[in-house]
Amino acid sequence: MELTAIKVHGKKKRDCGKAAVADRKLLKRPSGRPFKLSDQNEETHVSAISEPPSKKSKKRTMKNLKSRRKMSDLEKLPTEILETVFLFCLNLDLPKASPIIAAKLSSQIVYNKTILTAFGPTWERWHGRERNWLQKRNTQPGDFEEDPALQSAVLRCRWATLPIIMDAKDNWIQRFAKDRPFKPAWFDIKSNAPPEDFEEHDTPQDPTEEHDEPQMTAQEYLDADFKGFSDLILSERDGGWLWDECSWDRNSDVTEGIEMPQSLLSGPWDEDMLKYLFWLRKSGAGIDWLSSTSGEVGLEGMKKAILFGDIRAIHLLAWTGIIEKLDVDLLIWAFRNAGGDKLAVINQLLRLNFSTIPDRVSRKLDKELADLMEEARQDGDDEKHELVMRILTSETLDGRLEAVG
Repeated sequence: MELTAIKVHGKKKRDCGKAAVADRKLLKRPSGRPFKLSDQNEETHVSAISEPPSKKSKKRTMKNLKSRRKMSDLEKLPTEILETVFLFCLNLDLPKASPIIAAKLSSQIVYNKTILTAFGPTWERWHGRERNWLQKRNTQPGDFEEDPALQSAVLRCRWATLPIIMDAKDNWIQRFAKDRPFKPAWFDIKSNAPPEDFEEHDTPQDPTEEHDEPQMTAQEYLDADFKGFSDLILSERDGGWLWDECSWDRNSDVTEGIEMPQSLLSGPWDEDMLKYLFWLRKSGAGIDWLSSTSGEVGLEGMKKAILFGDIRAIHLLAWTGIIEKLDVDLLIWAFRNAGGDKLAVINQLLRLNFSTIPDRVSRKLDKELADLMEEARQDGDDEKHELVMRILTSETLDGRLEAVG
């Protein structure tokens, strides 16, 4: 008895003619599913195989986040209640627990309230008080609820940019200190330096007292002060001990013991990062060599600033505390590795920590410069030869090193 044929859908559909078989062999495809291809879209299909389409990045919205995963009870809370919970506990790790929580807490109001809570006690203590010359603070424990750990944690947040902090301070001034005239301490105004018999006062200024300077916003004052700092540092590439023309005073916008963000210490620095570093240092922040690794990061940042030839970064890093490590070995390293305007970089290092050069240091520098001069002669490097001669004859050194033959 003959077997009954069973019809299977999809079978015996391929054209087995000689012409069709020859065309399939030209495609050199492995055996498998039939390759149904029309003449019109053949070229398009081949190009699509060689260049797979790139996936379009989907925008991360709150709607997408909520629809793709099951939310916890905390994530289901209304935004207003979640903001209240966050501002009550001020646990800055809470937004890291969930992208939904982070999205709900990402608002200008939350940022301002967080900054006011962290920095408000410090501003209350110092804003509108005369501190025109750098002296040690007369700290009374328990008088103010200043929290250096909280301030450090806020500064490490990505959203805590300098414009947001300045805007928060302006809001604080309008709410709590509008009647306190603020006379800021400028960086580069020599004529405003206090007389020798000046005494520091920690009492609020008289609101009825007339002031020559108009009241500026925190951002306007910072922009003007940073411009003065940049103009002074960048204009003096040789000679002139700048400390007679600038003030090292601070405005006390942050509390003592605050930890500086390592990204500002390590570089590289754009204009906004330099301004942020300037504000932090001018506000009283520094490097703690004992209880953190910021010193090591800052020292590596100093070497990076020397390599880039960034004179302003060199000055700011030295001001934060790296000046303690600015020794003759680092200066000799800079002789060979300084980038940018090499003479300006080396003179800046000399001005920062070599106002006096002991005999032992002088002999070490003489030997290194003599070696550089000999290398320049052997290699025929006119640029290196000129650099050594300009270092030796610079106004900064003023003949304190022996001339190399």
